[in-house]
Amino acid sequence: MSATAPELPAQRRAAAIRAYRTLPAADRRDVLALARQGRRHPDERVVAVAWWYAASVLQPRWWNRVPAGLLPVPGLLVLCVAFAVDAWPLAVVSLLMIGAGLNLVWQRLSTEPLLRLARPAEVAEPAGGSAG
Repeated sequence: MSATAPELPAQRRAAAIRAYRTLPAADRRDVLALARQGRRHPDERVVAVAWWYAASVLQPRWWNRVPAGLLPVPGLLVLCVAFAVDAWPLAVVSLLMIGAGLNLVWQRLSTEPLLRLARPAEVAEPAGGSAG
C-alpha cells in the first residue's frame, strides 16, 4: 500500500503546489535526492514546502491507493483489445491511458519520499498561501 496524505482543502493544495514550483530547480532536486536517502534538506523552509507539495499530490484518492505498477495495466489491456479487433482509435485511447498511468507512477515515486519525511513542527501551512 502506498503512502497517502491527510485530506487538504483545494486552496491549500493549490498554494502548496505553487510554493513548490517557485523553489529553484536545484532545491527541488536536492530535497528529493536527500529524501530518497532518508535525510532532510538543510533548509527547513525547503523541507516544509516539499512536504506540503507531497501532501497535496498524495491525497487519499483511489489512484494513490492502488499499487503504482498496476496503474498502466488497464491501458495495456485496452491496447491488446484494440489490436485484437483492429481498432486504431481504441489503440490511441489506450496509449493515452498508459501515458496517464505512467505519469501517476512517476509522480508518486517522486513525492512519496518527501511525504515520509517528518513534518516540520513549526510549519502550520504551506509557504505563500493562507489556510483555507
